[in-house]
Amino acid sequence: MNNLFRSARRSLAIGILSALYTSPVIGGLGEGLELYNSYCSVCHGEAGEGQAMGKSLNDRSANSLSDAEVLDVIKHGRSGTGMAGWGDSFDDGEILDIANHVRSLQGRSGIMLTERKALVDTPEIIAGRALFKGKGKCVTCHSYDDDGGSIGPALDDVAQRLSESELKEALLDPSAKVAKNYRAKKVTKSDGTIVVGRFRNESDRALQIQSEDGRRWITFFKDRVSSITNEESSLMPDVFSTLEKTEREEILAFLRAL
Repeated sequence: MNNLFRSARRSLAIGILSALYTSPVIGGLGEGLELYNSYCSVCHGEAGEGQAMGKSLNDRSANSLSDAEVLDVIKHGRSGTGMAGWGDSFDDGEILDIANHVRSLQGRSGIMLTERKALVDTPEIIAGRALFKGKGKCVTCHSYDDDGGSIGPALDDVAQRLSESELKEALLDPSAKVAKNYRAKKVTKSDGTIVVGRFRNESDRALQIQSEDGRRWITFFKDRVSSITNEESSLMPDVFSTLEKTEREEILAFLRAL
């Protein structure tokens, strides 16, 4: 009976995991505690305090991760760090359990996933999706349904998070409001070469950024570079304004439907 219940619970979680819609629930649900203590605590500590091999799960950067990002890190890992992906070892229900336990260690509400409304494929939305993945090059930096880049925010349910005016502003003037987790750093190397990328991690000795194409995580030792400065402008290129009016409307229609 227990195995049957466990299988049914996981099947439900697997079916709805991709929706990534959050709602306040009590954290630390299911088998999260057992799985965390067995596989995660050796690196991150039993209370998430961090160990030599793993970062703290209670610091500002860990707490600033969205629910979607927490699930993504557990499932796919983090390139350039010691964090491995567990997607081949755990099913989606178990990953959700671990994520909820991490949220409980942070004193945060857990993650409840519900099925997202299906997209109504109007001609305008179909055209917008094609532009998102093609000419607009949005998918290079942004993801939707776990498909795409990570240099920019995931756009699942973006229409629920941003009003239409905010969405237009984000597309037309991406530097007006840059999300804290996606700010850029400029590194000037000792030979004068400049490297710009998304800020990822920092210690007293080193800085880690994600390259502008999103493909690499690069670590710079601070005593080996000339300077490190904050970039005020967004890494998002000005692609939207170069599109035809109808194309801009089609991309907006697609994003509004998410």
